[in-house]
Amino acid sequence: MAEEKDIQTFVLAVMGIVKKNDKYLIAKRSSSDKQAGGVWSFPGGKVDHNIGENIIENALKREIIEEVGVEIEDHIEFIYNDGFIRISGHHVVMMTFLCFYKSGEARALEDQEEVRWLTLKELEKMKEELPDYTWKRIMALKDHEKIDPSRLLI
Repeated sequence: MAEEKDIQTFVLAVMGIVKKNDKYLIAKRSSSDKQAGGVWSFPGGKVDHNIGENIIENALKREIIEEVGVEIEDHIEFIYNDGFIRISGHHVVMMTFLCFYKSGEARALEDQEEVRWLTLKELEKMKEELPDYTWKRIMALKDHEKIDPSRLLI
């Protein structure tokens, strides 16, 4: 049996696809960003080392406000997850959520160059401009949005 010191650790990160009416917020990362600079993605970032409740929700709210100036509702929906290695060598587990616009004007803030509100069809037309990981999130969003909400009721 592995000892506690042998437990592998990772960075937990969250990404939010913010929905406002029939459009979704996408942002172009700063070209000077060493991690995926100049690519289109969704806002998000690392989850802080906190103890307590609503750690994921709080991280999403913080990162989305910091990066694009938009507040989201408390309700979020999990849609996708994956893992990757940062340029620093850290293993990252990324959890992607559908979030719902609450208030604020979307603008390029921390580490962002541009923001756009686009429909799912408009996002799909950007396929050639997108990194594979952003495209996979859009496909997961598309699948998620097809789900009949009545099936989710227990």
